[in-house]
Amino acid sequence: MTVCWPRWLRRRAMRPDGTDGLRRIGMAPLDHGLEIRRVSEIVARPVNWLWPGRIARGKVTMLAGHPGLGKSQIALAIAAIVTTGGRWPVDGARAERGSVIIMSAEDDPEDTIRPRLEAAGADLSRCHVIGAVRDQDKNGRDRMRGFSLVDDLPRLEAALGKIEDVALVIIDPITAYLGDTDSHHNAEVRAVLAPLAELAAQHMAAILAISHLRKSGDGDAILRVSGSLAFVAAARAAYLTIRDPGDDTRRLLLSAKNNLGDDRTGYAFYVEGTSLPGGIETSRIIWAPEAVTMTADEALSQGTAARPRPKLDAAMDWLGELLARGPLAHAEIQAAAQTAGHAWATVRRAAKEIGVDTTKDGYAGGWVWSLAGMVPPEAEEEL
Repeated sequence: MTVCWPRWLRRRAMRPDGTDGLRRIGMAPLDHGLEIRRVSEIVARPVNWLWPGRIARGKVTMLAGHPGLGKSQIALAIAAIVTTGGRWPVDGARAERGSVIIMSAEDDPEDTIRPRLEAAGADLSRCHVIGAVRDQDKNGRDRMRGFSLVDDLPRLEAALGKIEDVALVIIDPITAYLGDTDSHHNAEVRAVLAPLAELAAQHMAAILAISHLRKSGDGDAILRVSGSLAFVAAARAAYLTIRDPGDDTRRLLLSAKNNLGDDRTGYAFYVEGTSLPGGIETSRIIWAPEAVTMTADEALSQGTAARPRPKLDAAMDWLGELLARGPLAHAEIQAAAQTAGHAWATVRRAAKEIGVDTTKDGYAGGWVWSLAGMVPPEAEEEL
């Protein structure tokens, strides 16, 4: 009988000569087409931790929060600890030193990522930023485009093999790297995350996927992460950055889910402005010395996520995710808004709130909307 193995598994097992290598990795199909392992023959092993009890190597971890509450800076603070073999907050445990790969669609490497890493004390020689992907368009012309987890996972795998000691991969935000995947469709999201999780396990690297929180909606903390529930379901742990309900100057890093470690305690931190040589102004994370005995659910229930403008906030979430894939024509956005049930006046207000840029597509062309800092289509063609 013919056995149809998943494409990602067959790709992983393929020999250099192109022949099927499923037997090479101990997964030869049985007559009934199932791969079955006797539990008595499975060797148990402990969790390999990046951050003990918090972030596991070889697994996907989610980190979500509203804009401006420090989720990206938390990720870079973690990168600094990993690249220097520094100490984790509160308990002071020493981190195992390794390299970090950073994919950021929202922060500039020159004026944001490097200054923040420097301020955090990172070993910059161990920090690697993935930018654009060089390939060819349908006409055979060279072009530069954004990285896609759908199309470019083999390129990431090659980078992991080349750098060798990668302990952490940061994807910020993950919705910007989904290609044409519908971030609200469970099956489509799972189809992207399954190969990513397999890649993490194969290279024993922790994947830290950054996301946003819905500005409207009720329920548990894990239901507040933007997009499909599959994002949180696929992750072994999920954390939220939340403003401290008792101190406006303090922020909290709290557990929304942890299948492998501690889900009852969290951390408090402050974002402190600092100056670097050359007149560069940036900021860094300052950790509070004591653990926080509060979960994300408890913090949210205290009103830290108040929603005084539900329709506007929902439109902001929708528009931000729509434009995260790339610039769109004004007419396309209008049509999509009508389909999604958002009033056009509300969408225009949302555009101002999230800082949408509007540019003219040539002399006779229409208006194009894009998120601030994203490369417009005409500039991408010139690269």
